[in-house]
Amino acid sequence: MNGKRLRLTLHCIAAAIAATGVARPASAGNGTVPGYGLGDQTIQYQQNGSPNTKVDWPYGLTPILHLRTFYFDADTLTDTRQEAWAIGGWAGLRTGFISDVFQVGVTGYTSQKLYGPEDRDGTKLLRTGQEQITVLGEAYGAVKFLDQTFIGYRQLVNRPFIDQNDTRMVPHVFEGYTLRGAPDGWQYMVGYLTKVKVRDSDQFKWFSQQAGAANSQEGMIIAGVTIPFLKSGFVRLDEQYVKDTFNTVYIDGLYPIPYDQDTTFAVGAQYYPQDAVSGKQLGDFKTWGAGVTGLMTWRELTLQLAYTQTGNEHDTLNPWGDHVSYLNLMQVAFNTAGEQGWLVGAAYDFGKLVTPGLTGIVNYAQGSSRRDFTTGDGLPNRNETNIRLDYAFPKGHVLEGFSATFRYSWLHQDGGSPTATQLRAYLNYEIPFR
Repeated sequence: MNGKRLRLTLHCIAAAIAATGVARPASAGNGTVPGYGLGDQTIQYQQNGSPNTKVDWPYGLTPILHLRTFYFDADTLTDTRQEAWAIGGWAGLRTGFISDVFQVGVTGYTSQKLYGPEDRDGTKLLRTGQEQITVLGEAYGAVKFLDQTFIGYRQLVNRPFIDQNDTRMVPHVFEGYTLRGAPDGWQYMVGYLTKVKVRDSDQFKWFSQQAGAANSQEGMIIAGVTIPFLKSGFVRLDEQYVKDTFNTVYIDGLYPIPYDQDTTFAVGAQYYPQDAVSGKQLGDFKTWGAGVTGLMTWRELTLQLAYTQTGNEHDTLNPWGDHVSYLNLMQVAFNTAGEQGWLVGAAYDFGKLVTPGLTGIVNYAQGSSRRDFTTGDGLPNRNETNIRLDYAFPKGHVLEGFSATFRYSWLHQDGGSPTATQLRAYLNYEIPFR
């Protein structure tokens, strides 16, 4: 993206935000403040929908309507351009737990092209070829017994590497069967997931096929638990096994250290080995990823430092969800074989200084010692800078649920490649029914 086009885009976005007063609070993830806002695996299946929905319909029916528009513009390291503008979101209905036992729900997703030249494909807002997305995403039945919930067919999942990856127009959705519960606050999920619909597709594919094993039809055996402690501390343990592809074991944790009324420190660590299973289709490999992080929150400011490293034999893989690395930024996750990376980041809530609902994040990360796992040859060092601004109307406002986000990224790689830039600007409106 050249400087003139960037200045024009920034001007247009700033004008739109100034005119509407719309934006969204900065969220955790993407390399900043890992572990906060992890989501929920509670005894009741949590469906996307406004928390302010207050309707009195038969059987506890709850309407769901989320509107979204998203503009994406990127120049890549190979000097190609990706650009699209889409509008859509999702709509659905779910019941309450009828007789405190049964629940059903359906949600459809769509992403319609407003702008998208065929020679600027690859944004993942739309299908390949800049084609629209329309799909029946969630369609599930749930049965609750002794505060444990069994869920069947199309559903959302929120575990490490297996998540909604909701970073474009529509999220990942999974087919399968899961059992979830939260005895004594320990949130667990076990099950068998057969297929996944990724964010830029309207088709559900077998887990093994999505990972690249074209001649296989295998699902995932998954088990995970989140163990909370103190105010915001946790430990997560997961295992994910897919025949003909690979097995992942994941463990991480965050330990908060309160200092005074205004200040809290936290330290965290993560480790995730990955091993090939029946390596005839993806090859026989073994690798791992690991990281440590430290955080300090003082009033409205949060600072973060992180370090990650990847095993020498293979890149770490995430074909079914977002990458969990502390250094997972907008363009890269610094997860190449042998890569050693570090990050410094900051998040600030401008609610008291400027206006309630305005937040911002800045991240800088750098990776070195990379190698091509197929040849063993070294790869250029790289660094990425991210900025993010969000504004959300406060609770009780007539436009509560309306938000906007602006994100920009610069990725530089040694060796003469052009700097890769990426712009994401989007509006969300989670419509409350009262």
